[in-house]
Amino acid sequence: MKSMKSLPIILTVVALIALTVALAGCANPFVATTTTSSTVQSTTSTTQTTGTTLPSDAGAAMYRNDAARTGVYSGTGPTAQPSTAAWTFSTKNSTDGIPWSSPAVYNGVAYFGGADSNFYAVDVQTGQQKWTYGTKKAIFSSPAVADDMVYMTGDDGTIYGFDLKTINTQEPEPKWKTKTNYGLVTAPVVADGLVYAGSGDGSLYAVDAQAGTIKWKASGGHAVNSSPAVAGGVVYFGGADKALHAVDAQTGKEKWKYTTGAVIWATPAVAGGVVYVGSYDDYLYAVDAASGQLKWKFQTKDGIVSSAAVTGGVVYVGSRDSYLYAIDAATGAKKWEFQTQGQVLCSPVIAGDLLYFGSLDANVYALNAQSGQLAWKYQLPKPMWSSLTVAGGVVYAGCLDGNLYALK
Repeated sequence: MKSMKSLPIILTVVALIALTVALAGCANPFVATTTTSSTVQSTTSTTQTTGTTLPSDAGAAMYRNDAARTGVYSGTGPTAQPSTAAWTFSTKNSTDGIPWSSPAVYNGVAYFGGADSNFYAVDVQTGQQKWTYGTKKAIFSSPAVADDMVYMTGDDGTIYGFDLKTINTQEPEPKWKTKTNYGLVTAPVVADGLVYAGSGDGSLYAVDAQAGTIKWKASGGHAVNSSPAVAGGVVYFGGADKALHAVDAQTGKEKWKYTTGAVIWATPAVAGGVVYVGSYDDYLYAVDAASGQLKWKFQTKDGIVSSAAVTGGVVYVGSRDSYLYAIDAATGAKKWEFQTQGQVLCSPVIAGDLLYFGSLDANVYALNAQSGQLAWKYQLPKPMWSSLTVAGGVVYAGCLDGNLYALK
């Protein structure tokens, strides 16, 4: 294990959020350092707008678009390089209000949180704020929307549920708030009437989606850093204990646990009976969803924070080594790789024939998903940590300059 990859803190804010400290001038644990080859082993806010009309029917409702966290979005995103952003939304504190959160787009509104402790609802047509709710601490996680309820978690240790049918946009208040014992940086996922979210207190919580009552909580050993995925009645999540966990979605009873070589920040993606998850030990793992047995693992040149996208028999994942990889989902063999000029911490997403992702070189990239050829790139003023959202032909990108960009 490389000394640069020893994480000094394994609780809550660290789950990508120690990054704020790193950017302030401390030694950055996310600076790429290794050179080994890739191998496979089997076994009061402001808006600037250009006046472009954006579609209001945008279906992305949670992080990675679905409960299985595949990262595949319906429709298409921009196929040609945007000449400029359709609009730019500035958080209340553009210095501290970095939108780490990936927006959830629902019924013409983009919902996301900021490091300035505010939760925002922004009109996707105009980029104008519809309402905002202030919490006591930063919001690093991405929200989820289901059945006209929007759910988000905060570093104040609280899971929030807002009723969009009855909310007072002048003085918004949550329908319910459920407190955990430590801060939350994981994105909630909603399935079968339950909201699942991991906490820095080491537990995964299952909360009633309408009432906010805790149904059960399952131990993750240490801080639960990765956002949970749900598929086939099972919840999958990783954490600071280096393990990928599988628990029953209704009871929280452990089904199996697979231990990797380092902390897991990435969110699992579930497709075709396989769970794909990256670890800080440089490997992407493919684990049988039913048994927890390893199918294969693919080595990159540095730690993986990025969550995988899966479609058409291919797994796409970014690494701190500056590459975006396309890997055969069945065998773990590399199909192609694309190098950027910065670490790829953002999670790739797929819409139509294109793969979209961001890099610490401050570019938003669009690649042909089959060939890995560059379709276009768009440079933002500063790098981005948050993953992109694609909805209604628009790419939404949160940037370290404190702004949310709508690219079309």
